[in-house]
Amino acid sequence: MVQVVRQSLTAWLLSLTILVVSHSAQAVQPEPLPMNDDSYSLAEIRAAYLISVMRYVNWPNEEQRSELTIGVLGDENVFELLASIPLGEMRDKPIQVQLLTRNSQVAQVDLVYVGPRHSGASELILNQAMRNNVLVITEDRLVRQNMMINISADNAGAISYQINDQRINSAGLEVTSGLLQISGQELNTLAAHHRSMLEIASIQSSRQELSEQNSLLREELRQLQERISSLEQALSERDQVLRVQEGTIEEKQEVMDSQQATLNNLLSELEQQRELLFNREEQLNRIQNLLDDSERTLREQESLLETKEAQLAAKEQEGNELAQRITANRDILAAQQQQLRDQRSALTEQAALIENRERTIDRQREYLVYILIALAAASILGVLSLSLYVKKRRTATQLMDALTELHNAQDKLVESEKMAALGNLVAGVAHEVNTPLGVALTATSMLNDRREILQQNVREGRLTREQLDRFLGQSEESLSLTEKNLSRVARLISNFKQVAVDQMVTERRTIDLGNYIEEIMSALSIELKRAHIDFQIDVDGEIEMDTIPGAMAQILTNLVTNSIRHGYAAASTQGAGDSDTRGTITIRAARADADYVRLSFCDDGNGMDDATLQKIFEPFFTTKRNQGGTGLGMPIVYNLVRQQLKGDITVSSTPGQGTCFELLLPRRVRIN
Repeated sequence: MVQVVRQSLTAWLLSLTILVVSHSAQAVQPEPLPMNDDSYSLAEIRAAYLISVMRYVNWPNEEQRSELTIGVLGDENVFELLASIPLGEMRDKPIQVQLLTRNSQVAQVDLVYVGPRHSGASELILNQAMRNNVLVITEDRLVRQNMMINISADNAGAISYQINDQRINSAGLEVTSGLLQISGQELNTLAAHHRSMLEIASIQSSRQELSEQNSLLREELRQLQERISSLEQALSERDQVLRVQEGTIEEKQEVMDSQQATLNNLLSELEQQRELLFNREEQLNRIQNLLDDSERTLREQESLLETKEAQLAAKEQEGNELAQRITANRDILAAQQQQLRDQRSALTEQAALIENRERTIDRQREYLVYILIALAAASILGVLSLSLYVKKRRTATQLMDALTELHNAQDKLVESEKMAALGNLVAGVAHEVNTPLGVALTATSMLNDRREILQQNVREGRLTREQLDRFLGQSEESLSLTEKNLSRVARLISNFKQVAVDQMVTERRTIDLGNYIEEIMSALSIELKRAHIDFQIDVDGEIEMDTIPGAMAQILTNLVTNSIRHGYAAASTQGAGDSDTRGTITIRAARADADYVRLSFCDDGNGMDDATLQKIFEPFFTTKRNQGGTGLGMPIVYNLVRQQLKGDITVSSTPGQGTCFELLLPRRVRIN
C-alpha cells in the first residue's frame, strides 16, 4: 500500500512541476488606461504651448548650456503635468521643469510661465527677465501690449496669443518665424503625445507591479514544492521503519495502524496543497491574459504615437515652408515700398529746388543794391572792429593765463591735501609698527643670549636636562611672542599698502564693501587711537561693488580726518587721559535697492550750525584757516562722490549732537 501511495504521489509531483515550468517565463503588464482623443484640459493645452514655443526661440550662449529649464509661477496644475511626463530634449539639450514660488526665482530659468494669479506682478517679473535673458509667457484676459508673449484661454479650451518681437529681442533672445505659425492642430497633436506618454508610463508602472506579484507567486510555488518534498521524505522514512521493525503480528498491526493514520494525514495535507496549487494556477492564467491584453494595447498606443509624431513633423515642415514664403514676400514688398518712397522724395526735392532757385534769383537782385550800401559801411566798421578785436584779444589772453594759473594752483592744493593725508597715515603706521618690532627684536636678542649660554655649557660639559628643558620652554615663549608681533606688523603693512595703492590708482575693480571698509579703518585706526576715538562698522550682509576703490579710500580718509580735526576739536583742548574715549564714529552700509548702496558716516562730535552746514562743500571754505586748514577736504569728497563714483552725498548736523554724511552709491560704476 505504501508503494502505491508513493508512486501516485511521485506522478502527481511530476505533473505539478511541468505545470509550474510552463508558466515560469511569462511577462506581466496591466490593463491600459482609456484615452480621450476628443478634448484636452486647459492645463494640457498650456503645457503643449510652452513646449512648442521653445522650438522657435534661441537663447544667447545656448551651445554652452547643459539644459533648458521651464519655470511655472502661479499654476500648480501646469507644473504637475509637465513634471509627470518625460519632456525629452530640445536641440540636444534636456528640458527640465521647476515650480517657482517667488518672483525673485525668475532668473534661475530660461522660460517662465506666469499664471493669472500672478498677473499683477507682470511688470516686475518682466524687468528681471530682461536682465537675465529669460522668455516670459503671461496669461491675462486683458491683453498687454508690453509683454513678450501673452496668452488667453476660454472655458472651451481655445487659446489665443499675442507676441511682442521688440521685447523678446531686447531680452537678448532670437525667435524664428515659426513662432507665429503655431496652430491648434499642432497643440492638439503635442497634447495627445503627452497624454500617450503618461499612459505608457502608467502601463509600465502597472506592469512592474504585476511582475512583482508574479515573482511572489513563483516563490510560493517553490515553497510548496519544498513542502511536498519534505512530505515525501517523511513518507519514505516511515516505509523504512516498517521494514526494519520486528515483533509479533499484533505489534506490527498496531504499527501499521499508526502508519496508516499518519499516511491519511499526509494525504489530507497533500490534497490541501494541491487545491492551493490549482488556485495559484488559475491566478497565473488570469495574469497571463492581462499581460497579453496589455501588450496588444501597448502596441496600438505605440503605433498611434508614431502616426501622431509623423503628423507633427509634417505640420512643422509646412509651417517652416509657409514662414519662408511669408518672409520672402515681406522682403519684396518692403523693397517696393522703399523704391516708391525714394521716387516720391526725389520728386519733392526737385520741386523744392526749382522754387528755391526762383526765390534765390529774386533775393540776389535785392542784395546787389544792399551790398553796395553795405560795402561802404563795412569798410568803416572794419577799421573799428579791427581795433576792438586787438584790444579784446589782448584782454582774453591775460584772462586765460590767470585761469590756467588758478587751475594749476587748485590741482596742487588738491594733490597736497592727498599727500598730507597719506603722510599722516604713513607716520601713524610707522609709529604703530615700531612697538611690535621692538618687542620682536627684544625677544630675539634674549633668545640669542640664552643660546650662547647653552652653547657654552655644552662645550664645558656642564649641560643638564633641567637647563635644556628651561631653554626649550624659554625659546618656545620667545618665538611665539616674536611670531605674534611680526604677524601684527605684516597685517598693518598689508592694510596700509592696499589703502595707499588704492588712493593713488583710479582703476575700477570688484570689492566686498564690508571687508574693504574694515581694511581702510584698520589703517586709519592708528590716528583714531591717538585721538582717543572709537569706531564701529555695521554692514548689512555681503555687498559686492564694482567701483573705484581709490576714490572710496580717499572719501573715508577725508571724512575721518574731518571728524578728528573739527568734530572733536573742542574736546582736545580740555585734555583726555590715555584711557578716556572722546567719541565714536559709526559707519553703516546697506542695499538701497538692486542697483544702489546707502553708506552713512556719523560721529557724535561737536556738530555744525546752519551757516557752516550750507558752505561745507564750497572750495577753500574752512573754520580752521589759522590752524593750517585748506578748505579742500569736503570739496574733494563731494567731487569724488558725484563725478568719479556717479553717486550723491548729503549732510545733516546739529550743534552738540554730531554730524552724519549720507552717501548713495551705485553698485556698478559706469565710466563714460
